[in-house]
Amino acid sequence: MTKVVQINKETLDFLKKDATKTTKASSKKIVKAVAKKKPTKIKLSGFPAELLLNGEELTYDDITNFVRAEAGGNENNVEIQCLVPSPEDVPFGWGGKKGGVRHFIQSSFLTGINGDKRLGFILNQCAKLGHSRKKPNVLLALLNGGYSPSSKYWGTPYVKLIVNK
Repeated sequence: MTKVVQINKETLDFLKKDATKTTKASSKKIVKAVAKKKPTKIKLSGFPAELLLNGEELTYDDITNFVRAEAGGNENNVEIQCLVPSPEDVPFGWGGKKGGVRHFIQSSFLTGINGDKRLGFILNQCAKLGHSRKKPNVLLALLNGGYSPSSKYWGTPYVKLIVNK
């Protein structure tokens, strides 16, 4: 049985206006679009801009857009700042051997390489070991608090990016 409901003109106009804004997309894209908001980009007068998790998932595009917009497109103008007292305080990503590739890459993003914490330099050094420059999954995991939203540490950032011109 079909129920007929009468809609007034104002409601009908609102629905038509709202319907013109929608586009056809898969349910995964819709859920992700609804769940994702803009990441926190903090920029105060006299202070450097920074990219930090603010409860919403950061993506590779957020990192790229931050570098382009705030650092003039130069990754070497961005510094990675660790938010924990020691690298061992990060509860994930230590599955490999100590001194191995995974250990080196994660440690590099947390403490830098020989004191150098520039994003561009670290990405170049880690790319030699197979880590992607365009999709740096270790950096993204440290920014988001894990490799997956199902991680119990998800939403706890362990690093932030700071423009250092």
